[in-house]
Amino acid sequence: MSRERVLILGGGHAGVRCARELIAHRRAGDEIDITIVSRENVEVWHGLMPQIVSGVLQAQHVLIPLREILPGVTIYTHEIESIDPVARRAVLSLGGESDEVTLEADYLVIALGSVTDLSRFPGLTEHALQTKTIGDFIHLRNHLIEMLEAASVTTDAAERQRRLTFVIAGAGYAGVEIASEANEFLRASVRAYPMIAPNEVRVITIDILTRVLPTFNDRLAQRVVDRMRNRGIELRLGVGIKEATAGAVVLADGSRIETRSIIATVGIGTNPLVRGMPIELQRGRIPCDPFCRVPRWPGVYAVGDNAAVPDAASGQPFGAMVMVAFGEGRQAARNILAQVRGEPPEPCHPARFGEVALLSRRYGVAQLRGLALHGWPASVVSCALFLSFMPTWRRRVALALHWMGSAVMPDNLTPLPIGRSNTVVPVRFGPGETIVREGELSGRFYVITSGEVEVLQRLDGRDHRMRTLGAGDYFGEIGALGNRRRTATVRTLSATSLLSLARQDFAALVEHLPALHDALTQPRPDNRMPPTE
Repeated sequence: MSRERVLILGGGHAGVRCARELIAHRRAGDEIDITIVSRENVEVWHGLMPQIVSGVLQAQHVLIPLREILPGVTIYTHEIESIDPVARRAVLSLGGESDEVTLEADYLVIALGSVTDLSRFPGLTEHALQTKTIGDFIHLRNHLIEMLEAASVTTDAAERQRRLTFVIAGAGYAGVEIASEANEFLRASVRAYPMIAPNEVRVITIDILTRVLPTFNDRLAQRVVDRMRNRGIELRLGVGIKEATAGAVVLADGSRIETRSIIATVGIGTNPLVRGMPIELQRGRIPCDPFCRVPRWPGVYAVGDNAAVPDAASGQPFGAMVMVAFGEGRQAARNILAQVRGEPPEPCHPARFGEVALLSRRYGVAQLRGLALHGWPASVVSCALFLSFMPTWRRRVALALHWMGSAVMPDNLTPLPIGRSNTVVPVRFGPGETIVREGELSGRFYVITSGEVEVLQRLDGRDHRMRTLGAGDYFGEIGALGNRRRTATVRTLSATSLLSLARQDFAALVEHLPALHDALTQPRPDNRMPPTE
């Protein structure tokens, strides 16, 4: 009897809960193998990441290594290139030239999560500081320190004010928490800059909605508004962002805010892999039945932000919330085990006991089963809730100790400088070596700095030389700009040096430089060689 293969695409809360539930409840006779695919080998706790900005927590406290909590699970930390839900198959890119792997499964769980999409707001894509990844938050903290440093020595009054004005787009959970933590951080740090007056610092939260935290009751939402204003945060509610530039934000009412810091907590979009699936989405999510199954694709489940799972009581899809992701991930795992055992599935009933938001070390709001809390009692409840979610006691103790330590000895001004080096990578090949191979997955764009190569295409079962390229020539643009797979083989004729650029960096460069795009898509001079044997 062959073993059943469960493939989970996504290492967020829903995907990880699905894997953990399978581990916890599988029996020896179930005969299942579990594989999870995640871009990174960690589960990221987004609800705690705003505290990185203020220095309450460090990066390692919001990252849970998957190999620590998923024993026995095969983990691929790679990009997903394509998904075939009908065949329950996924193709992964391993990062280099021709590095790919195809995974097939008997049960496929789609838990890819959402992405940031700022295309609806002109200028935000180019100029906003995003708040999706751990790197975004580390960069945001560094940026705040950089603005204080620059403002402290700027003699231009207008530029000084731009650098001391911080705009947060969005007044939901992330917007309110990030604005509050950033405000606490800036006002604590400005004491180290005697040349900056505290009243020069402006933190402004903007949202097209007329209230903050829409899922909280009106009384708690108003308490949050009062708290934010008392702490010096300006609120511009009921007005959206029209556009952003390198030095300003223009609002829908025509007003203009001069700033060098736009922090985006808006623009949640559908994952492109989900958007490309052969199914009509329901408000950007895959239609499911109450059991988290996708009816059109036998053996396929969807959970979390990717799934529109209807509440059996109301018929309406559950909201895209953390507790819902937990519940859907666990229920999908239980129903997979039930299907393996020939048992009937059960509908999903996620725990929905309330909401919490942490605005600072000592202030939070909580709405739990009809009980409304604010201030330090809510912050204690919120911290306890997060601790209960931690997967191991070691993690709980470490997080609790750091919370206590940072309350006694806060660290306000230490930056975390992180940057990539060698984005453009020099490479060298000896004579007769193959640089790229026809039909394989594209990984990089190349510019020849010295040497000579031949471009080969396979025709009638044999390789034919189509052209030769030398110093100053380039190749790889077709695969990098959309085809994704190499249309020819490139092999060196002599020792050759090249500069290579990762596909995603090359695509971003071409997207924002139309002249380069036009030059690359123009037909090349005809330097074809007579076909060779």
